[in-house]
Amino acid sequence: MTPELERAVKRYTQWFGSYKKSGELVKIQVWLTVNNGSIEFLTLDDSYKVKRIRGNPRVVCYIGDKEGPSVSGTAEIFMGSEAIWRVYRAYWKTHPLIMAFIAFSIRRRIRTHKQVLIRVRPNVPNPLTGVTDPIV
Repeated sequence: MTPELERAVKRYTQWFGSYKKSGELVKIQVWLTVNNGSIEFLTLDDSYKVKRIRGNPRVVCYIGDKEGPSVSGTAEIFMGSEAIWRVYRAYWKTHPLIMAFIAFSIRRRIRTHKQVLIRVRPNVPNPLTGVTDPIV
């Protein structure tokens, strides 16, 4: 991993880019965690991100900020609660102050199956190979 990418990952934010049917790239700011080389984050099950991924799983993650190092890959949608809870715990480590205000609503959405995990598997060569951050 390059030093620039390593610094960007430590910000635990990204601009997640997914494609509309028209081919237009839409960037949305979200938090991120890295699990065994894959980028992961939580979102609502009916979000536009999820709808765009179902139409085209090809995505681009701009790590750290809107113009940060980019990582292209393929996104998958997971509903498995163990993985979702792992990311939820990671959010507490990376954004504790904000989580104090929003944790209840996220927990409620996880329990009612309204929260999903997006996992981005970077294209080869994967610049995040072997990285897990934060370690939960």
